[in-house]
Amino acid sequence: MSAPSAKAWMDRLAHDLRGPLSPMQTAVYLLRDPGLGDDQRDELFAVLERQIQRLGGMIDEFSDLGRAEQGRLMVRSEAIDLELLVMDTIARLREVPPHVEFAPGAETLRIAGDMQRVAQLFHALLGLQLSRSHPVAVRARIEGHGARMRMACAVHCRDASDTLIASLLTSPHPDPPDDALGLGLVIAAAIATAHGGSLHGRASGGDTLELMLDLPALPDAGPE
Repeated sequence: MSAPSAKAWMDRLAHDLRGPLSPMQTAVYLLRDPGLGDDQRDELFAVLERQIQRLGGMIDEFSDLGRAEQGRLMVRSEAIDLELLVMDTIARLREVPPHVEFAPGAETLRIAGDMQRVAQLFHALLGLQLSRSHPVAVRARIEGHGARMRMACAVHCRDASDTLIASLLTSPHPDPPDDALGLGLVIAAAIATAHGGSLHGRASGGDTLELMLDLPALPDAGPE
């Protein structure tokens, strides 16, 4: 980010981090009432839990951005079964599950990497949402190309443009639909790069954004 845009984002960061504090402070104040009923108390504890999780997610995103800038995203490397990874990601995205298609033979692909980070990368792409009011399922196709794994993801987006997708891969989302900091794709691109791959995007047809993930694939292990 340029200096002016970085300053603007830091101002927004301070505002966003204060967001969960107001309902938390209100809940704590109300919980001091000795006449509070059990149902009301449970509801206020639920408010506290949601806002703590929201604040924790924001802090995790900001921490990941710092690690990405320092080249410290990868901690370990192991062989990752791509089909199992995708199945697990779909299960975690049960509210708006993505539609994922494997090209013939792609189900057996394996990649090497930090399992936690690669899972984070796939969750960001397969769970991508660009609108608060109109959640739509991501459509993805996974293929093997020699020693590479490629996944193309498409998501509906009003006013899709190459400028928009380029911005989302390098700068925070201006209005993140998940109440986070909007750094999901920025961090996803950094994870791909840290694993010897790349993440690029383009607009298609004026109403669709396409993301192309490319990662090194491990050699076929052959029959056991």
